[in-house]
Amino acid sequence: MTDRSFRAVLLVLAAVFVVLFAAIIPPALIDDGFDFWGAARATFVNPYASGVSVDVLMAYVVLAVWVFHEARTRHVRRGWIALVLGLVTGLTVALVAYLLIRVRQVEAADAR
Repeated sequence: MTDRSFRAVLLVLAAVFVVLFAAIIPPALIDDGFDFWGAARATFVNPYASGVSVDVLMAYVVLAVWVFHEARTRHVRRGWIALVLGLVTGLTVALVAYLLIRVRQVEAADAR
């Protein structure tokens, strides 16, 4: 896979996630009167949902550790933007954003 196709696949996956997220979450929030706390609690409504929620939360923590580690060891700048995006849009968009930020900087470093 070329770098260009890698980026394209990542962007398509992020777009698919955003479309699915937008189709599922806002209508449910509207129906529930924008009960954000209730929505957060609903992610732990049963053992299966709890398992998925814990997995996503821990994956976000792993991404954060990776971002901070590479900021110090490989000087990947602006990775924090991906973490902020993750708080707003979810882990999928955060991971795609970080990979795109990282790929651009690795390519620039390789070109030197």
